Amino acid sequence: MGYSSSDDPDSVLSERYSFLHILMDQPRSKSELEEVVDVSRSTLDRALRDLADSEFVVYKDGVWKPTPLGRCSYRAREAYLGRLESLVEAGPLINELSTTDMIDYPFLEGASVNRADPSMPDAIIQLLLDSVETGKYITIITPVVITGFAEELYERVRSTEDYSLDLIIPPDVFERMRAVFSSLTNKLQDDSNVSLHTATMPFSFGLWIVDSSEAGIIIFTEQGVRGILMNDTPDALDWAEDQYNRVKQEANSDFL
Repeated sequence: MGYSSSDDPDSVLSERYSFLHILMDQPRSKSELEEVVDVSRSTLDRALRDLADSEFVVYKDGVWKPTPLGRCSYRAREAYLGRLESLVEAGPLINELSTTDMIDYPFLEGASVNRADPSMPDAIIQLLLDSVETGKYITIITPVVITGFAEELYERVRSTEDYSLDLIIPPDVFERMRAVFSSLTNKLQDDSNVSLHTATMPFSFGLWIVDSSEAGIIIFTEQGVRGILMNDTPDALDWAEDQYNRVKQEANSDFL
């Protein structure tokens, strides 16, 4: 059953996307289309009629070609499919989060998705270490301090001249860190280039920002680190900055 011009254009575009894709490359005659598509002649006729009824293609000078509407619609759907692919790739990681955690789409689009190796899950923290080592202005918000990497993280940050570290952790995590890593905690508090704050975390993932040019998210679960998402697009960075500002508003830097 074919569509008419009164039907939902999205349904037509979804159903006949592959045919429009072929015409985006170059206009083709009916006989040329029959050579490149693996469908019956009747199916091809219906596809062209559906696309034409929705004004996505037009027959002119012996060939079928996309209309301006068809070209724009094709590109819009192609972009949508690309965004959907980003979400699907990140799905196994973000589905590990609580339903109250929200990593919005602006961060997920185009993000690199890095899953931890179950045999050595903490090794993925190397991505964080490499990221902060290249920057001067580092922001880290985390509900968890990974004990095996705390010292090295600080050393990586300090490897850049004129570094700046803004670290926000929950109050109870700070107390445990002060008990277990008293020397490191004292260094952080005495370092004029470090701003150490405590705040209640509104989410269960960790977040870092480097020089307002790269941001990353660490997915924590009860079983350990499950993966890292990284993004450097303006929209992703804006979203990450918003999360930082949200937490920083409630942060406290007065320690006993």
